[in-house]
Parts: sequence; C-alpha cells; structure tokens
Amino acid sequence: MWEKQERPEKKEKQEKLESKMKWMLLSTMIPMAILIIVLLIFFWHYTDKYNQLSNNLAVSTEYNANYRNSNNDMSFKDEVDMDIYYVSIGRKGRDGLPTEQVKKAIDTVEKLKKTTTKKESLRSLKYLTNYLDNLQKRMNQLVEIKDYEKRQEFMANNTEILTTLFEKEMQNYIYQEAAQLVEVESQLAGNVRLTILTMCAVILIATFILMRRSFRLTYSITKPISEILHNIKKVGKGEYKTINAVSADCIEIQELDSGTRKMAGRIEGLLENVRKEQEAQHMTELQLIQAQVNPHFLYNTLDTIVWLVEGGMEQDAVDMITSLSVFFRTSLSKGKDIIPLSEEERHTLSYLEIQQSRYRDILEFEIRIPKELESVMVPKLTLQPLAENALYHGIKNKRGKGKILIEGFDLGDDMMLRVTDNGQGMTPQRLHEVQEAIQTGERAGFGLAAVSERIALYYGPGYGLKISSVEGEGTVMEVYMAKRIKES
Repeated sequence: MWEKQERPEKKEKQEKLESKMKWMLLSTMIPMAILIIVLLIFFWHYTDKYNQLSNNLAVSTEYNANYRNSNNDMSFKDEVDMDIYYVSIGRKGRDGLPTEQVKKAIDTVEKLKKTTTKKESLRSLKYLTNYLDNLQKRMNQLVEIKDYEKRQEFMANNTEILTTLFEKEMQNYIYQEAAQLVEVESQLAGNVRLTILTMCAVILIATFILMRRSFRLTYSITKPISEILHNIKKVGKGEYKTINAVSADCIEIQELDSGTRKMAGRIEGLLENVRKEQEAQHMTELQLIQAQVNPHFLYNTLDTIVWLVEGGMEQDAVDMITSLSVFFRTSLSKGKDIIPLSEEERHTLSYLEIQQSRYRDILEFEIRIPKELESVMVPKLTLQPLAENALYHGIKNKRGKGKILIEGFDLGDDMMLRVTDNGQGMTPQRLHEVQEAIQTGERAGFGLAAVSERIALYYGPGYGLKISSVEGEGTVMEVYMAKRIKES
C-alpha cells in the first residue's frame, strides 16, 4: 500500500511535559536554595566566631585585675601573691601554695588555645603558658629556701614578677580578642545586611526566571497544539498534502502530531491507492488494446509484404507473414494477460524479425533467455514494448547499424530481464524526465511508465523498471520481477 512519505523532521531534544515542568521548578529553586544555604553558612560562621570571641573574653577577664576589681573581688595576681606571701613568712606551709589556682589557670589557657584563631592572641597564650609553668617551678623553689630574707628576695624577684607579667599578657590577650570581636561584629552586621539584600535579590530574580520559563512553557504547549488543530481541520476538508510536521519539544505533543499525520497519510494513501489501481487497470487495458491492434505497425508490415512480393522475394514475404501471424497470435493469447516467458520471448522475436525485414540495414538483435526461466509466468507485453522503444528511440536515431540485446538473469526468488541497445542514447535531462515518469506513473512519450506500473501492480513495491542511458552510447532497460506472480 502506498503511504505518504513523511518529511524528515528536525531532531530536537524531546522531554515529557511532566519532566519539563519539574525541571523548570528545580532549575530555578535549587540554585536559589544553594545560594541561601551558602549565605546562611557564612552567617553561621561569623556568628560562631563571634560567640567564641565573646566566650574567650568572658573567661580571660576572670584573670584580669581591671575587671575583677570592679566587682570588689580579688584578681588572680592578688590571690596568688597573697598565698605565696603567707607561705614565705611562715604563716602557711607548702600546702598553702596556690597550686590549684595556677593549675586552673593553665587549664583555662589551654582551653582558650582551642577557640583562639588570631595570631597575636595565640602568641599571648603561649607566653601565659610559659609564665604559669615558671610560676609553678618558682613556688616549689621558694619553699626550699630556709632563710627568711632570701625567701622574701626570691619572691620579689621571681613570683611577683611572673604574676605581673601574667596579668599584663592577659590584658594584651583581652585587647587583641576585643579588637577582633569588634571587627567580627562589624562583619557580622554587614553580612546580615548582605544576606537580607541578597535573599531579596535572589527571590526577585527567581520569580522573574520562573515567570519567564512559565510563559515559554505555556507557549511551547499552546503553539504546537494550535498547529495540530489546524492540521486536523485540513484533514476534515480533505487537504492531506498540505499537512506539515509540527515542531515540539514535548514527547506527548510530538506523538499527537505524529499520530495525526500518520492518520492523514493513511487516509490519503487509501484513497490514492483506489484511484491508482483504477487508473492502472484502465491504463493496462488501453496499453493492451493499443498493442494488440496497432494500425501503423500493421499497415507498415503489410506494405513491406506487398513490396517483397512485388520484388519477387516470395520467401521473405512468407517469413514475414509467418512472423506477423505469431506476433498477433501471441498478442491475443486467448485473452490471457499472464503468459510464460517463452511466449513473451516468441512475441518479441516475431516483432523484431518483422522490423528487421523493414530495417535490415540498421538492425541486429540477439535474445539470450536461460532455459530455466522460460516457464516463469510474466505479464504479457513486458519485453516487446522495451524492444520497440529501443528500436524507435535508439537504433533509428543512430547513424549506421545498431544492435538490440535481450537477456534474462536468474536471481534466486527473483529474475531480471535486460534490454540493451547501442543507439543514440538520451541526454541527462531526457533521462531524468523518463526516470521521473517511471517513478510517478506519468506518460513521458516512451510508454515505459505503463510497463513499470504494470510490473509494480503485479509484483508489489520494489519491483519494476530501471533505465540508464549515456548520450551517444546507448540505453539499458532492466525489468525486475519475482518468479511468483500475484495474479489476483
């Protein structure tokens, strides 16, 4: 069945409508969510840093005299110096040393190291650790001194100096952390403003992008659907050939368009097949009638016979009459349209013998049909029109003698009949016209389209006539047929 050929469509990336909508939302929301998360991470980072600095200041102020005195409480230096003094004057023994306070201070400094990031502050903590370690050593050395005066001198030159250095370095640490706290607080405030502005901008941009994509998605759906509806209206009016492919990037719409065009193509194909079958049948009948009763061929042959008799060439006249009898007997074939290939060969042979008597100076021919193909049933008037075409459009237009060669080839389940002439040939333009006529079934002046159409009608798609020609060298006509014919 002939079916309308669909135009090659432009390949586009196709997606399901549901997937497109999901992608539209995700491609807009995910970047916005990622940006907000990044901003919140930065915000959390500065907040955490601010809390650490605040905690460092809160812890370190417990060991600074300026902050402790404001609460009417003793500082770390005053408490340690007093305990050491009592030990040095003998009021307290070794157990009276402020060992626990110093150890607690060391632990506090170690904790501060874990939450301190500024280089200057870390250096201060390192100094504080050294001061506290030396303070522990000097306290132990103090109790080993027996002389009162030496203990007082040792205390003034060692422990008191160490506690003073500790207090000053602690003040330096607090200053560094306080300065960093002010800086982080300023950054935090700026980041809060930046976060708010950025989130507002992101929301506006995301809303704009989402609306733009929504409009584009809506247009990509409504436009092809409108075109498909327009095509359906054309089908309703019987305008099948003006249906164009609809471009869409949605699988559902593409399938809808494809189904609509296939439906229209099949409807048109069915109607076209009915029309072509009627035309093919009518054309075949006309060709058969024309071939069976060709008055010009008959008149010319009879004139040639009369000329032969008048010229005293009775035997040639008898041979020509015999060939004419075989020609017409084969043409009639008892009303059959399907005959063995051997009969078609005899019919063509009688035709060429008659024509050779008329054009003996310019015509030679040879027929090579394998024996195994002679019993194959073929449509009547398959070879003879090709031989006639080779004679009148090839050999007669050539200067000098020409030759027509008819061959048969066994192709397994198929076979091929070839008619070759070394006549004038065809120009490329004329060859193109003939080939187009064979493809479309239109008359091109040679009658070859009728032969090809009858072959395709009997054997189906893929079978028929192929022609090639070179101007000045000749023409080759090949008929491809199956060995089993669909006589129905």
